[in-house]
Amino acid sequence: MIYIIKEMYDIRHEHRLNKENNIHGSTTEIIEVETMKIETICDIHKISHINYLSIDVEGGEFELIKSINFKVYIDVIGYENNYYDTSIPIIKYLEEKDYIVINIGLDIFMIHKK
Repeated sequence: MIYIIKEMYDIRHEHRLNKENNIHGSTTEIIEVETMKIETICDIHKISHINYLSIDVEGGEFELIKSINFKVYIDVIGYENNYYDTSIPIIKYLEEKDYIVINIGLDIFMIHKK
């Protein structure tokens, strides 16, 4: 099962899905679900500190990360490195928020300098 934010996913994911569907004889179905911003979830549950935030939304990582207001302190952020060309702006954005890269592979991990 693949979870995406339809309005934000990279078109390359659609090509990959179509290829995989053809190979495996599977189909794709769109199911709408209600979502909340991380800020809202943290407010509801009175969370002020996150040790590790894992993000995997098939190409919508940057939009999700930009929606974080960072009033909640996050030690480590890990996100899927779908395509390196789309990961570069995320790295730069998080570096401006005092994060440094600790690993680049299939996922990228960034830790807060503090």
